[in-house]
Amino acid sequence: MYIRLPLSIDHQKKKAVSLRLPFSLYLHFVTSEEFEAILPLDLQEKCRSLKRAFYAQNRFFSDEYRAEYERSPYIRFLTGPEVHKFFSKLLSLNYQAQKHVLSVPVGSFEEYFSDIGLFWNEKYKIEEADAIGQELRSTLFCRACIDAQYQRVTEKKNLQDKLDSFVKSELAAKDQKIRQLNRKLAEAQSKCRDLEDDLAREQVKNIVLVPSDPHYMLGLHPNQEDEVEKRAKILLKILHPDKSGSAESGFLFDMVLKARDMILK
Repeated sequence: MYIRLPLSIDHQKKKAVSLRLPFSLYLHFVTSEEFEAILPLDLQEKCRSLKRAFYAQNRFFSDEYRAEYERSPYIRFLTGPEVHKFFSKLLSLNYQAQKHVLSVPVGSFEEYFSDIGLFWNEKYKIEEADAIGQELRSTLFCRACIDAQYQRVTEKKNLQDKLDSFVKSELAAKDQKIRQLNRKLAEAQSKCRDLEDDLAREQVKNIVLVPSDPHYMLGLHPNQEDEVEKRAKILLKILHPDKSGSAESGFLFDMVLKARDMILK
């Protein structure tokens, strides 16, 4: 039994090549770890799910049970249109780079199988291993294409992992810098509040109560009229009886109000 793999090698000239693989070899390729790793993510998930169910039934590969396990969902999936189409596309994409394999001299079929370790048992391998010449070159070509694609996918994944690691380290450094700046900001704001409190206390000390001049009542010079509202607000806040806790501050509170109103009018 053979599996035919049509390859599109030149879409403009509409050239096509077909490869034939024995069923055993085809199944060997599509069950390899390398092929499973380069499957699209949706096919990977489906493949692994079916594979777990297949091995949960304690399946083992032997030609005596071939007809039975060929009916299993896992093997039917591997030989179905989704995997077959992906395999053909994979070979088409790598055709130009690996096509030299289809014309180079090759060793014996038995020596090749001893290197790659076939999917089937030794008995089935001997019975099915009759592909020679061009079929052997097709086998080597498929292996070369899978290996090349697997290497590219692995390199891309490793690069992505490196980029992710670099981005994570950069983000961690930025977060640490932000925390340091937030601490400095909090310290600066605390110092600013302390300075505002000190300034308010000094302003209270410098108040000169001279009823005849409302500017001096607020602790200002006559040329500081733009500071009247601000200074009056501070004094009224301090002298308010509810704030100061003393009823005697009410007299001063009224004087500040009058002084402010006199200047503004």
